[in-house]
Amino acid sequence: MELYQLNTFVIVAEEGHLTRAAERLHASQPTVSAHIKSLEEELETRLFIRTPKGMQLTEAGERLLMKAQNVLNAARELRLEARNMGDELVGDISMGLNTDAEYLQIVPLLKSLGEEHPKVTLLIQQSGSTSVQGAIRKGKLDCGFIFGAPRHKDIHAVHLETTRFFVAVPDVYRDRMEMGMEALADLPWILDPSDNPVQKLTTPFFESMGIRPRNTLEVDGDEVIRVLVAAGRGLSFMRENELTLANRIGKVHAMPFDQLAIDLHFVCLQRRDQDPVMQAVINHVVKLWRT
Repeated sequence: MELYQLNTFVIVAEEGHLTRAAERLHASQPTVSAHIKSLEEELETRLFIRTPKGMQLTEAGERLLMKAQNVLNAARELRLEARNMGDELVGDISMGLNTDAEYLQIVPLLKSLGEEHPKVTLLIQQSGSTSVQGAIRKGKLDCGFIFGAPRHKDIHAVHLETTRFFVAVPDVYRDRMEMGMEALADLPWILDPSDNPVQKLTTPFFESMGIRPRNTLEVDGDEVIRVLVAAGRGLSFMRENELTLANRIGKVHAMPFDQLAIDLHFVCLQRRDQDPVMQAVINHVVKLWRT
């Protein structure tokens, strides 16, 4: 049997669905089915029962799943040991950014990593916190930054900081600020998509203030939100550096509230955090954020 067959077996078991497994494996559904069929023939046992809802492990499949995972882990440890024996780290790491590169210190990270490990290359992609985690689990990204806690147990997370947000008020509504949050409730609010972890700060915040905004606009993209707020189109929630950027466009005021804070994490898959190349990236990220 081949390692790729065992890997397909494990991924199908985790996803419980051929289509989702094919997406994670970057393969076609017929190819995934062929891998499973070939493995079942070699093992002379049925691993899955195909149901209308997806792929269900048989009793034999459940017993063999852990053994397959152990074999894949052993192969992975062998590769890691071989990479550790080399004089230089070599590899490409794809990284998802959940917000602007300046805030995440990407330029200093590239400089620091490049000086110590010139043969390690970062491939940068812009994405949201939720999308970063999904892409990592599907193998489309190796690592990334997220706001909030990981949603899955197989995500390894390193806490970087607790990020504060402010209510950002365009200058056109400055007089309303002195009247308190109730006076701001009926103004337009520009908010992140509902599945964005930062957006999950807003509901408890509004409840604690005893208000319910009556006019909201959902916008996906920090830069667009900054432009709209600076143009006086509504209020939103911004970090301090975002307020600075917004004030380059127009006058924006900040209202601080203690409850507007969320943790920033650097994440990768649990099984990747021992990879020497990934370890090097993690170490450089941590060094930047903790000095």
